[in-house]
Formats: sequence, structure tokens, C-alpha cells
Amino acid sequence: MARTLPIGGAIVISCFLIAAIVTLLNSVDRSISTHYGLLRHFSVLTSQLEREVAPEVVQRVKRDPNLSHAIVVTPSGNNIRTVFGQLPVPLYGVDASDMKLAIADSGNRLVEGRLPRPNTPEVVMTRLWANNFGKKCGEWIHAKKEMLSPPTIPQDQHIVGILDGGENVAFADRVYLQLEIPDVVQRTSYLMVAKPGRIDAFNQNVQAMLDNPKKFGFEDSQVRFVKLFTFNNLVGELRSHLEFLYQFLAIADGLVIGAVALMSGFLANIYFEQRLGEFGLLSAFGFRRERLARRVVIETGMLVVVGWLLGIGLTWTLFRVLDAVYTTPRGLVLAELDILAIRYTLPIPILVGLSSLATVLSRLYRLDPIEIMERR
Repeated sequence: MARTLPIGGAIVISCFLIAAIVTLLNSVDRSISTHYGLLRHFSVLTSQLEREVAPEVVQRVKRDPNLSHAIVVTPSGNNIRTVFGQLPVPLYGVDASDMKLAIADSGNRLVEGRLPRPNTPEVVMTRLWANNFGKKCGEWIHAKKEMLSPPTIPQDQHIVGILDGGENVAFADRVYLQLEIPDVVQRTSYLMVAKPGRIDAFNQNVQAMLDNPKKFGFEDSQVRFVKLFTFNNLVGELRSHLEFLYQFLAIADGLVIGAVALMSGFLANIYFEQRLGEFGLLSAFGFRRERLARRVVIETGMLVVVGWLLGIGLTWTLFRVLDAVYTTPRGLVLAELDILAIRYTLPIPILVGLSSLATVLSRLYRLDPIEIMERR
């Protein structure tokens, strides 16, 4: 058993390495999905280079039959930490009359503290984002460290409430943001809340209007700077940007598999040399080569399967521990081991097993038991 440890250990370490790399890459996708998950409930209509969306466009969007209601907001920005670096997330300034509605629409409830008072630098945010800033209810977010550079709000922000139960979001008083945000970067946006199960249809209708405004009676100039932010668009753009990373991962996977297969072949050859006496003795006692080969196949198959399972189990365990003791308490998002990561590890036991069998079986069928017994 001890002689098989080098081969088994190589399989375990290689599976862990590949699965860990894929899981870390998946954490990028999951971080975006988690921190921008609010767009599963809202679509954000805004203008990128102008302060206001044309009123005619807003009214046309509000008449869409798939829309439930719209909430006027003034967005600002924060930077949160992720496993791949800084990620900008919005802080929405909401009118006091719409604050409870916006919180409910995001699926959250106020679990600690209170709502922001009018015209004060106070915010409520979900617990994950508060953990990400390393802050608790009642503490302050320092603008120079936490906000975008240059910050759209120069003052520190007081966390007066913690939200939980829904998507990640932060809300502040809209009047305060309008007074503090410089005019040159201030934008009036709209959180468009679709009827249950109708958000995709709503997004398609609005995007069709933005792509072909003349069909809907608008001039190109009225919608040229208007942007509809949706969950599918953001995630789709992310995955297109990550596509080349997965291509490099496939190359790295091939190099690791080739190196491990070659090393395992050498180890299997050494392992077979150490067992020449055993095979020679069994052959001398009448064991046919086919029976010995079947035994080798079973032993090798068990070795690679057990090594692969241990590698997957090691990855799952270490990532669960890492998530519990490090990432979650710090408001970071770590992906779980999934089918994609497991699929990337499958070539390792297969090729290692084939490489080992090719080495051992080729020696086994050339084995001369008489010569082995005479050497002993």
C-alpha cells in the first residue's frame, strides 16, 4: 500500500490544483451575480452622459404593460472588495416616501437599526456589504478609503441600519445625495420594477426601443445616452470577458495532466520493478498473464478513482473551511465546488490510469518468470 502513495498523492494534488483554480475563477462570476443580484428584481434606466433621461422616454417606458412601478433614485458609488479586486457597486438615493417600498422590492427587511433621516449622511445596507466594509451598525464608512476616487460624496457615511433576507443593496436619502453629489456627475435614474415573472419581457421591450428609437417615434438624440442595466446583460458581459481565461485554464489543465501522467508512468514503472518478484512467483505457480493483468487493472483503477475522490474531497473541504473562517466574515463571495470544476479534473485519473497501465502491462507481458526466480 505504501508503494502506491506517490502515484495516489500526485493524483490528489493535481485534482486539487485544477479544481481549486476553476473554483476561484467561478468565484468571479458568483461575486458579480451576488453583488449585482438586485437587478434580478429591478432594471435600472439611466443616462450615461446626461443628467436626465428624456421625459418622453421615461413616460413611454412607464406605459409598458409588464411594468409594476418605478422608483426615482439618484445613484452614487462605493467600492467593495472581492476575490478578484475592487468592484464598484451602487448606493441609491431614494425619497423618504419610497424607502420602505424599495427595501421590500429588493426582498430585504430592516433587521437592525433604523432608516436614514432626511438630508443626513446616513445609509442602510445589507449585512454582506457591511461586513465587506468591516463595519457594523452605528459605525462610519470613510469616504477616502471606501468610495470611488474621486468620491462622488466627500463626506463619511453613517451606517444606521442593516438589511437582510434579500439582494445586496445600499440606500440613502435622495435629497442629501442631490445636495452633495457634484452636478457634473449627478444622474437621475429609475429602478424599474416589473410585474412578477415579467422582467425579461419588460427588458426586451425597452431594449428594442433603445435599439430602434424611430420605430417608437423617438429621435436617435433622445436615447443615444440612455442605458438599461439588466442582470442578464451584466452577467453576459462578464462571462464574455472571462472566456479567454477558461481557454488558458484548458491549456494549463492539459500541461498539468501531461506532467502528472508522465510522472505517474515513471512511478508505475518503479512500482512494477519493486513487484517483479511477486509477479514472477505468481506466474511460476501457474497464474496466467491475463489474470495478472486483470489484477493490475483492478489495482490501478482503484488507485486512480480513490485518488480522484480524495482530491475532490480535499478541495470541497478546504473551500468550505475557507468560506466559513475567512471569506463570509469579511463580506467576500467564494464559489462552491461545482460540476464544471469536477469535469476539468476528470482527464487526470483517466490519463494517469492509462499511462500507468500502458507501462505496467507492457512489462508484464514481456515478463520471464524463470529469469526472475533465478535472479532471486
